Amino acid sequence: MSATSTTTTNKRVQAPTTSVFRMNSADVTSDLRRRSQTRDYICNIPPELLAAIFQTAQRASEVDDRRLGEEEEDFAPRCALQTRVEVLVSHVNVYWRDVALNTRVLWRYINVGPHESADKIRVYMARSGPCTPLHLRLDLREAIPALTEILDLVFQQLDRWERFIIHSNIETSKIPVVSRLYDTCAPSLEHLGLCIHDIDSENLASVRRTDFEQILTQGCPRLTVLRLRGLSMHFFRPPLSNVTTLYLEQTRGLFLGYQCFKNLLTAAPALAHLSIHDTIIDEWEDSWPVDSVDDIPLPNLVALRLSIPGTLQHIFSDILISISAPRLISLVLKEVGQIHLDRFLQLPAASTKFPVLSSLTFCDFDYQSAERLALMCAAFPNSIASVPGSPDGEPWPGLQTLSTNLDPDDLQLTRDAVERRQRIGCPLRFLCVSGIEEEEIDEDEEEIWEWLEENLTVERFETVERWPPGSEYDPDDTLFT
Repeated sequence: MSATSTTTTNKRVQAPTTSVFRMNSADVTSDLRRRSQTRDYICNIPPELLAAIFQTAQRASEVDDRRLGEEEEDFAPRCALQTRVEVLVSHVNVYWRDVALNTRVLWRYINVGPHESADKIRVYMARSGPCTPLHLRLDLREAIPALTEILDLVFQQLDRWERFIIHSNIETSKIPVVSRLYDTCAPSLEHLGLCIHDIDSENLASVRRTDFEQILTQGCPRLTVLRLRGLSMHFFRPPLSNVTTLYLEQTRGLFLGYQCFKNLLTAAPALAHLSIHDTIIDEWEDSWPVDSVDDIPLPNLVALRLSIPGTLQHIFSDILISISAPRLISLVLKEVGQIHLDRFLQLPAASTKFPVLSSLTFCDFDYQSAERLALMCAAFPNSIASVPGSPDGEPWPGLQTLSTNLDPDDLQLTRDAVERRQRIGCPLRFLCVSGIEEEEIDEDEEEIWEWLEENLTVERFETVERWPPGSEYDPDDTLFT
């Protein structure tokens, strides 16, 4: 029995025939040859081109990772454990490693979080060289080992900061972070984002609340982009003289008041892009001036974005009435109620306030009142107006691009609108849509979709348009998405 069993086993594991072996050998040889050629190709890429490829991959990875993070709650800790692009490319072969280590800008992106060590930050700073501007991002919302040591490393390089972003639940007196910026200078700083949720009582006694300029008082001459979120706009304001893009993001129940709001805006004479989130004043303690028409001159403002959730949405009108912005081109309004623009729309001079406005965007808004739409047409004559001779009038006679979320049920309404505008000589040319999946469209709707594609250039979009228009992806711009 034992011999029989052995014989059977030997039959099952017979060696492959000679022809099969030769075929596998040829495949192996071919595969090795292809790998050798590939290795030769990647080792012959000029170092300047290879460095540019590395930087492109790094930027793409950063954007994709942070977009995914908006969709997955557990993404942040998972992403922190993934290998970054600059590390990956430096482990391919000796040539790639040499190029990566000598491309200093690859190592200027320094993230401080719960999974980063002081030693790693030292390595990145060393590899970035002594003169490369640094992009620093501090997420202090979780406990970080050796935080004081890491902060010392970061602030020792203050002269090299080009971009500095911080998210913190609380600024404390025991481990101060933003408070280190008192009486300092950041000569290379261009982009500053301060997202501070709270401040402890001990630190509250020492902050410079009464001073208008509170941090970087020795100067930040290149600062052009500033985000003040939470308590930052109250306690950590830098000089604004060269700021062109300003985000004021109220996330706490501590209000600026009208005069401080006005002072902030007028302290930035070069201001071109302004984004305001949530209520500016507390009507129990302060009130918007009745005679505030054109009280806040913003001569260089070209893009304005407003979101006022809650019960004080009449501030939409108050802000539009108070600012004087003759060069305003783009206006974005989020979560505005149907009645909360009435005060502005009924202003006698509304039609002349924004003479070159050409882009008007409503987010989370259902405007169903023909009467109020007529008021809006009169208030924005260059961007929204009635067409003479049309039976009911048509808004946006110069409109060529329509971007909107659509359900399949909306396709017929969209076709009706496109056909109507064609008939009256105000045709649309581009349609950008989101929200429609191909598997959700039935046969009748597919016919309408094909008609739209024949008569318009139809594109799909998945994310909210970047703001300011034409800017790069901003992972911190989350309050308007």
